[in-house]
Amino acid sequence: MAWLVLSSVLLAIFVLALSLVTFSLARQIGVLHERTQPVASELRTVAVEEGAMLEKLDVPAHQSVETVSLLFVTTSCPVCRMLHATFSEANQHSGAFAAYWVFARDTLEAVTAYAIEHGIPTAGRLVKPSLADQCAITSAPTLVRLQRDGQRWRLLFRRTIVSSQQLQTLLNGYELDADAVGADYRLGVRA
Repeated sequence: MAWLVLSSVLLAIFVLALSLVTFSLARQIGVLHERTQPVASELRTVAVEEGAMLEKLDVPAHQSVETVSLLFVTTSCPVCRMLHATFSEANQHSGAFAAYWVFARDTLEAVTAYAIEHGIPTAGRLVKPSLADQCAITSAPTLVRLQRDGQRWRLLFRRTIVSSQQLQTLLNGYELDADAVGADYRLGVRA
């Protein structure tokens, strides 16, 4: 009989300890939610559809250039690091469009060190948060193609890049319009 009482007391203590641990974990989840929710609430994107005219876009392209490709990258993105060779090669072999790496969320010092490490020329990189806002960029890497229309720019397409092959396909097929670039291109798969 003494063993039964002892086991009941130990079981009650175990249930009480388990309840305290569960309550503590639930509280920590609540604290985490409170800390991250304000950041998520502040994320605002401008609704910019493909084909829309972009006002007051500060892109350093010559008047002779009708098309500009912007590759939005960050210094901390592992996928972005894979794309430098593909984007550099496309820049060297194409006179039909201007191309820039855009670092919208990094500091100038971080971008300079990153550019030296990866061989990105000074003339080919932009550190402009306003470009990401105007083009409604929500993730990196993202390729944006712009076409000059008088003094303004038209957003031809905006694609999140997942592989070097997808970037190469988009850069080679720059004459494709936004409707012709389908889901296979977005997924990095050649149809």
